[in-house]
Amino acid sequence: MGQLLFEIGCEEIPASYIRPALASMAENIVRGLDDNHLAHGAVETFGTPRRLGFALEGIPAAQEDRSEEIIGPRWDVCFKDGQATPAGIGFAKKIGINPEELQKVETPKGECVRAVRNVKGRATAEVLAELLPALIAAIPFKKSMRWGAEPQAFTRPIHWILAIFDGKIIDMEFAGVKSGNKSRGHRFMAPAEFEVRDAGQFFENLEKAYVKPSIDKREEFILSEARRIASELGGHIKEDIGLVSEVANLVEYPVGLAGRIPEEFMSVPKEVLILSMRTHQRYFAVLDDTGKLLPHFIFFANIISAEPETVAEGNGRVLKARLADARFFVDEDRRRPLEAYCPKLDHITFQEKLGSYGDKVSRMLRQLDFLLPRIAPDSRADAERTIKLCKADLPTQVVCEFTELQGSIGRIYAERDGEKPGIAAAIEEHYMPRFALDDVPPSRLGVIAALADKMDSTAGCFGVGLVPTGAADPYALRRATLGILRTLIAHNLDISLGEWTDAALDTLSDRLTRERDAVKDELLKFFAARLRAMLMENHPTDITDGVLAAGFDLVPHVQKKVEALSEFRRNALFEPLAAAFKRVMNILKDQKDFAAIDESLLKENAERGLYEAFSHVERKISAALDSAEYAGALELLAGLKEPVDAFFNDVMVMAEDEALRRNRLALLGRLAGLFSRIADFRMIHTDL
Repeated sequence: MGQLLFEIGCEEIPASYIRPALASMAENIVRGLDDNHLAHGAVETFGTPRRLGFALEGIPAAQEDRSEEIIGPRWDVCFKDGQATPAGIGFAKKIGINPEELQKVETPKGECVRAVRNVKGRATAEVLAELLPALIAAIPFKKSMRWGAEPQAFTRPIHWILAIFDGKIIDMEFAGVKSGNKSRGHRFMAPAEFEVRDAGQFFENLEKAYVKPSIDKREEFILSEARRIASELGGHIKEDIGLVSEVANLVEYPVGLAGRIPEEFMSVPKEVLILSMRTHQRYFAVLDDTGKLLPHFIFFANIISAEPETVAEGNGRVLKARLADARFFVDEDRRRPLEAYCPKLDHITFQEKLGSYGDKVSRMLRQLDFLLPRIAPDSRADAERTIKLCKADLPTQVVCEFTELQGSIGRIYAERDGEKPGIAAAIEEHYMPRFALDDVPPSRLGVIAALADKMDSTAGCFGVGLVPTGAADPYALRRATLGILRTLIAHNLDISLGEWTDAALDTLSDRLTRERDAVKDELLKFFAARLRAMLMENHPTDITDGVLAAGFDLVPHVQKKVEALSEFRRNALFEPLAAAFKRVMNILKDQKDFAAIDESLLKENAERGLYEAFSHVERKISAALDSAEYAGALELLAGLKEPVDAFFNDVMVMAEDEALRRNRLALLGRLAGLFSRIADFRMIHTDL
């Protein structure tokens, strides 16, 4: 079995292009080998700003000879009176066999011709010479270029192509560059070519030539080195995996160095300094144990310098200019209080059909009539102040420059203006959760603002037809909806989704372009789908679906029911309980209206036994359900298993006597009413 080693060497590739390019190369080489019936091992990719490549073991020297079956046109088209027609002769010629070798075969299309041809395996090197140029051309770069007179495009000019299989050069060419068995080291510290025999020697030589080819190992080194340097400076880095990943794809040989932030800038809010260093210079911030920013930064050069202090000073001078801009933005913003920016929201478009951010804030304030009584009834003044100010930082110069700081800048400016601490904190919290693993807002004021904001965005977009489709979700409505659901669950808020949707749509009545009831129905289905996806991350699908089928209006209760049922499934009584309820529901089917139970019509011992057992625990079960003690309710329901079984064994529910039949259905209907408050057990899988 042979080894394939492939590398494209070029000018510096943008950092964000490297991982997607390697993923494309790995996918395409695997598909190409599979399609050509060539076995192979796992792909090992590597990439730096100057190279993209992969190594692959376990590839045979040639394809195996094989037989190939080809189904052709209908038999009566290829043969007439036992003689091959021009169509049959043409098909046979195309396959490379004689017409008399064609066979008749029955297919879904009727009788067709069948050809079997023997295919001689090709040399692997020959196959690879075709696959590799196509693989290069298929890399999905955001932007590509052409250079010289070459027709092929690539993200940057290619300087060399290393392509060897089993130690021998694969003869190929792309964009005027022919393949060879040579690679190059670091552009400045080891620029000379070196010959390559195999992957092991190649990676060893790259390390000697000041190139760390593995992205993962560069990331590990950068993170470890940044932590070490920060510790020596008396602090720790602000953990930022995204920055680590970006820096790793900006250098081939990372060399960690430290610089100093001029004292004159330390009065600028740390969030602004950190983001300015990260965005413009890819520097790591250093914090002390209390989270205070220290006057240091850590950066990574792509070369070992004889004078690292000079390099650090140079980076400090560049940073000084950036921080001067940031300080200017802050100073300009602070010429007026945060509240003074509120009128400017009327001139910033939230969404063309939904108006400005000023309109959005007005709608959020109107939602308070619904949300406040259910979350913080005694906090109207603070809640109104929070919502009035929560978007006020959007017109500030700092947020215009660093959009990631929206909310954070609002908090900082509110604190400097002397706003109440809870209001200032809630201004920042109302964007939470910003991403999948982010926390929900911790305070009640933050919860109110966050819920009003996210519901306005979601209901508003649905109301004007901006509904997510497939992967397209330009207004991040899935994220907003999940944020709402997570917040309701985390704070155990019994807020009716149906009533809240109505309240939100009331605030949007002058903006809706679709029929209101249709918008509400579609929006609630969207919530249900997001809730289902969220619950299925940790719970069985059938239990999740069964609970949702029983209603999802109060989201925290859905979570509690799913958790209780998932836990109760481990109980030996679960299967017979679920099976018994299925029997009840199968008999009741779609019947909804039941007569009152007439005790005088309970003729059989089994039906009297069920009625007495049920009457004894009905109030306790209802109380448990009302207080969301779903585990306790399930235990009580499980105690009805024996009388339910006896009822089905001994009682004819669908009796000929109409009065008896209606009475027995009423008994089962009353029992089903309690079960149905937890889940539709018909959707839950059982072995019984």
